[in-house]
Amino acid sequence: MQGSNDENGERTTRQNRGPRLDLLIAVCALLISSLASAASWWQARLLSQQTRVLEEQLGAQVWPYVGVSSGINGVTVTISVENSGLGPAVIRSETASVDGVPKAAMIDVLHAVLGPHLRKRKPHGEHLGLALNTLGLGGVLRAGESTALLTLRSKHFAGLFLQASKRISSRICYCAIVPGQCWFTDSWTNGDPRPVPACPEIANDLMHASPADELNSDF
Repeated sequence: MQGSNDENGERTTRQNRGPRLDLLIAVCALLISSLASAASWWQARLLSQQTRVLEEQLGAQVWPYVGVSSGINGVTVTISVENSGLGPAVIRSETASVDGVPKAAMIDVLHAVLGPHLRKRKPHGEHLGLALNTLGLGGVLRAGESTALLTLRSKHFAGLFLQASKRISSRICYCAIVPGQCWFTDSWTNGDPRPVPACPEIANDLMHASPADELNSDF
């Protein structure tokens, strides 16, 4: 009887030890899995931070800075768009208004300021020259590049147009070559361009106007 009791006790001890060992193995496996998951998460976080830093550094290296300026040289007045930043600017939209009223073309801006039929109204014998340009939807303005949107050559009208240019306001939305970086620049503000998530598409802005059609009209 004594031998039987010893055998039963030993069997019971083995049975008690068995589940505890399995539990220990399961806990160890769970711990190893958790550590591996934590390590993967940490590596992914570090990679994301490094990627963000690289994108910011790259963005700083290719940051465009677009503005609108006007000036006069003798009898020639010019309205220009220039990129004084470090990288190219992709122009997405360009609008202009006179006294707060939107205009669909630069010729409309000119007429709103000086009136229509400039050819007929110019002094007799005076040379009148007009050049219009558009950047085109998706056009690229390289760093340090400037494009004249309107150039008016007239002894009679140039000064008048420059004086009235205070009534003209323009807004350009442009993006850097790094995806996700876009800005609005307003000619009537002295602040830096305002960052925006994306540039809206404007159906009747200046970029959709045809300079050739405008110049063929009786300006």
